[in-house]
Amino acid sequence: MSARILYGLERLPRGMAPDDPHLPGVPEAGGVLRLNTIPLPRATQAEAAPTHPARIAAMRNWLEDSCGDYARTRRAFIAAYLDLIADRIARHRPALEAGLARFGGLYTPEDWFWSAPRPLPRAWLPSPSGPVFAEIAFRLADGPLALVFADRAPEAALRAAGIKLRHIGRDALTDHAALETALGEMQGPFWEDEVLPRSPFRRDVADLPAPASD
Repeated sequence: MSARILYGLERLPRGMAPDDPHLPGVPEAGGVLRLNTIPLPRATQAEAAPTHPARIAAMRNWLEDSCGDYARTRRAFIAAYLDLIADRIARHRPALEAGLARFGGLYTPEDWFWSAPRPLPRAWLPSPSGPVFAEIAFRLADGPLALVFADRAPEAALRAAGIKLRHIGRDALTDHAALETALGEMQGPFWEDEVLPRSPFRRDVADLPAPASD
């Protein structure tokens, strides 16, 4: 079984292996993990009105829940990051509209919002010496990336494990330009890597009925 990135956990439960399927996690490998890679839980989808702002709010609430209680910095990052995605879509609207014009209005530029990399709050990243904690992590094309905030101190363990990291200063939590700079190349034109927009507000393959047998 391939290694997994666990998330939404302040500490690892005793007596449970990191690859236990009962723990929230995603495979360590598999390319960029996007907001749309895995459908949101059915309960979360059901609570959201079918409008783009309402669905962004539902995604934000779901990600913030993974941050845990009394996690002001993590929650501030989630809010700032989702705002940055919306800002980038707005800045590139003319080009995105032109690229979608051939679909006759089936898609809008906002549909590309969900192609952005998905943050994993309270992540536990695999390493030879065991899982290493990260305040926020991403799974990118070349593997995990951990974020280190100015008021937190997991950096030594991440460096010892050879995990890539980026520093996020306090200014990046309130300024789009500062956050975009801090995230670097991972905030490239994320919509260019997907053929068509896709939403996380969809049914999971596991929820679909099995085909009828002959």
